[in-house]
Amino acid sequence: MHQHLKNRLLGTTLALLTTAGAGVTLPAAPAEAAGVRPDLRIDLTMVSTSAMIASNKTVAVVRAAVDNIGAASAADASIAFKLPAGSSIIGDPSWQCDYSTFVCVNTYGPVPAGGSAEPLAIYLGLPAGPAGTVATIGATVSTSAREVTRTNNTGQVEAMYALAPELSLVPGADTGGWTETDVPNEGGPIQSTFTVRNTGTAAAQDLRLVVDRPANVTLDGEPLGSGVWSCDLASTPLVCTADPLEPGATASITIPMRAAAGTTDERFATHGRVTTSSAEWMVNLNNEADVLYRYVGLTPTE
Repeated sequence: MHQHLKNRLLGTTLALLTTAGAGVTLPAAPAEAAGVRPDLRIDLTMVSTSAMIASNKTVAVVRAAVDNIGAASAADASIAFKLPAGSSIIGDPSWQCDYSTFVCVNTYGPVPAGGSAEPLAIYLGLPAGPAGTVATIGATVSTSAREVTRTNNTGQVEAMYALAPELSLVPGADTGGWTETDVPNEGGPIQSTFTVRNTGTAAAQDLRLVVDRPANVTLDGEPLGSGVWSCDLASTPLVCTADPLEPGATASITIPMRAAAGTTDERFATHGRVTTSSAEWMVNLNNEADVLYRYVGLTPTE
């Protein structure tokens, strides 16, 4: 009799649970429990072609690109750099970096599923060493959320120490403060001056300056400059070449031109780009410059 009662009670309980379950919706499992998680991946590359040996430090520039290839957003992201002993962070990186722990935190908000974080370019000071030394730079990205996998969270590059040229081009003399040049509406002679700087630690074996000019501007004589420049006046755009440029040196060239008539406040520019056959430390927009002009109405008077 006792066993029969137990069986009846068990049957009644199962029936009640079945009936209740048919009318109740249970809470959905968290996305993470269902396997929907972020998955951060890092791609670490060299921005500079080498670690440039300078008088007081050796400098390399690396770029960390973080992608979220998972199905859920990552609320935060940080990168921990592994650097040789005696290294340092130079300047003010775009992420918030701890200069003692070498951990940088993304301050641009969550990294969405299928999206990317703001890339981090960072200048690193490496310990002194002779040319040919190879430094290993590592970086690991992490987030507070549980990820699909962490096998793709670490990247590594090797930076070779070298003396290297680093060219920059400015739109005028090497004095700073370059502004627009006024041109009368009827047009007339103008001069475009470009100055090449070598801020690196090795000579640039040659210089090649390419100058584009708008349709309303023509050449108006032989270019003049410091150093030995040679220009092909028949080329379009204008191409000028020069001798090697030593570290810390500059070379300027002034190109006589003539502007056609224009209208008040109309603007135009001559665009220059300098290159060298030597391997530069970095090739970027510092190699380009624009000399700016603006039509101002009547011919300026003294």
